[in-house]
Amino acid sequence: MALINIGSQKQLFVDDYLIESMTNTRQVLNRAEKVPDNPVLRPERPWEGNDVRLHQVFFDDAEQRFNMWYQGRRYSAEQGDGEVIVSGEHEEPRPVICLATSEDGVSWERPNLGLVEFEGSRDNNILPSTHLLPARGAGQNSYMFKDDHDENPSKRYKGLVRSGSTTTPGMQFDLYSSPDAFRWTPYENNPVIDTSPRIGRWGPTNFMGWDPVRKVYAVHMENCLHRRTPMGKRLIGRAESPDLIEWTDPETILLPDELDTPDTEFYAMPTFPYEGMLVGLLWIFRTTNMTHHPELAFSRDGIRYNRQYREPIIERGARWEFDCTSIYAKRPIVHGDRILLYYTATNWRSPETLLALGDRSTAAVGLATLPLDGFVSLDGAKGRATDVPPGPGQIAEYSEFVTRSFSFTGSELHLNVQAALQQWGAGPCDLRVELLEPNHEPIKGFTVDEADSVTESGMAQVVSWGGNSDLSAFTGKAVKLRFYFKNCKLYSFQFR
Repeated sequence: MALINIGSQKQLFVDDYLIESMTNTRQVLNRAEKVPDNPVLRPERPWEGNDVRLHQVFFDDAEQRFNMWYQGRRYSAEQGDGEVIVSGEHEEPRPVICLATSEDGVSWERPNLGLVEFEGSRDNNILPSTHLLPARGAGQNSYMFKDDHDENPSKRYKGLVRSGSTTTPGMQFDLYSSPDAFRWTPYENNPVIDTSPRIGRWGPTNFMGWDPVRKVYAVHMENCLHRRTPMGKRLIGRAESPDLIEWTDPETILLPDELDTPDTEFYAMPTFPYEGMLVGLLWIFRTTNMTHHPELAFSRDGIRYNRQYREPIIERGARWEFDCTSIYAKRPIVHGDRILLYYTATNWRSPETLLALGDRSTAAVGLATLPLDGFVSLDGAKGRATDVPPGPGQIAEYSEFVTRSFSFTGSELHLNVQAALQQWGAGPCDLRVELLEPNHEPIKGFTVDEADSVTESGMAQVVSWGGNSDLSAFTGKAVKLRFYFKNCKLYSFQFR
């Protein structure tokens, strides 16, 4: 077995890739925390109807602001002849695509664009078709992403849009590019994807853009629209392309297993790269109560996903709250020291619930956040304070985590750690690191007895031994790390 070389890549604890052993330590999924003023965008303007749904959020580096594209429309239901009839998506007034802006990603404004007339006035934030992907695909049938892999600034943003007939057995996608996500140019040989008639129609689809793990562009979809799937269930497929033009047929990569409830299906999976791996926001659809929530799935190769955390990363709200029924999480934004998870949420899904709620039915845009690297943590034990390093009689008070052997590049070890004093009401944080030979022999000068204690939260806490943090003598060599810690969460480590 080859020695793992982590270089200077940050290491998270979402799986057992680098974990050799754990004692008195737990791997814990950290649920995203909803912001206090949720939802961050709700239907408030006449043109937004009673239903706003998130299309995409980008952070504009030049303007240092967040831009949100969202769709507004009105839904209603009435009792028909033996069934409930839903109206709103295809009747007048048609859905509109609007722009909202924010300085901090939490408080959003609707700029008066003056571009589109609505009920005799241009005082609104509606975007015209010239600022959008084609109108038919402007909402749920179009997919935008920022393409940092393409060095051409005039093609910084890419969009793929459903085109062609909605009644044919298959479906088509057209490719567009843009310098700013407002002015779009079609590819001259559209469509670039045509699934008919051999493959059939895809369900909800998410183009992730460039996959740095497999070094291709990728798209994940609800594969085959329930057909040719185990037990007729929704599941997740993946297709790839070297250039966004030539695409492979989709291959199934995720399906419900024996640990899922019998009514579990996979509705979609927005996927994004994070610190050398792929993170999927898997939309869990429960068919008995018609609800959706996102769970996390992690992959180091883009194909095989680890689903050991079967809990919602964003929890549905209490009954009748705006997000009590469905949470459709979008691709997150990493900004500063936070991970921002925007999502569309509804308090209804079925026509019957829409009819029963009447004017109380709504869809809105919510936001939940995680600390940087905070998907999963190694949680240390609660214990009393001590002024001396853990010795033979004190080890039980500490959590212990030992890595597999690896090599690295860099001269310092940095930790992303959260002291748990406020959270747990426990004693002070105490975290010490020991450097080991591959045979577990502590390395002189870097033992736990010589380690300086990390006692505070920080995203880049420098590890030291007697004031010395220089590890450059070990770069490229096989080593292990042993962590002793309590009253804290350990999110990641990195050699710099």
